[in-house]
Amino acid sequence: MDHTKATALYYPRVWLYARTGSRHRSVAEHQLDELRDWAMRSGYRVVGQSCECAKANSFWRPGLFSMLRAVRRGDIDAVAVTRLSRFARKKSKLCKILAKLQVNDVTLITTDVNLQYQMHLYGLDRVIAGCPKGRNRCAGIHTADA
Repeated sequence: MDHTKATALYYPRVWLYARTGSRHRSVAEHQLDELRDWAMRSGYRVVGQSCECAKANSFWRPGLFSMLRAVRRGDIDAVAVTRLSRFARKKSKLCKILAKLQVNDVTLITTDVNLQYQMHLYGLDRVIAGCPKGRNRCAGIHTADA
C-alpha cells in the first residue's frame, strides 16, 4: 500500500512525542498514554512514538532525533505533542524544529493547549504563518479540539 499524503487522507500518519524534564519516566509515559488515546479517538494512525526524560534544551535527545528522521523521510503526516514546550523552551531551538516540520509539510498538533496561543507566547506566530518565498505549502497549525 502506498503511503503518500493523498492516500493518507482518511487515516493520517502521526508520530507521538512526549518528554519530561524531570527524571520521572512515568510523567512522560502518562503524556504518551494521553496522546495515544487522543490519536485513537481522532482517527489518526500512530506510526511512531518517542518518550524521553531530558531537559528541553539538552542536546542529546534520541527521541526527538528519531521523530525528525521520520519527518525528513516523509514517513509521517503529523506530529502530536501535549504542548509546544515538549520540543524546546528556547525560541531559537523551537524555531528550528518547527521549520523542519514546515519544510516537510508535516502538521503540528497540540492536545492540551491552544497552539496558536503558545506560538504567540514564543513570538513565533508570524514565523510559521507565512512560508518562505517560492513555497506554496505550510505546516498546518491545529489543536486537538479544532
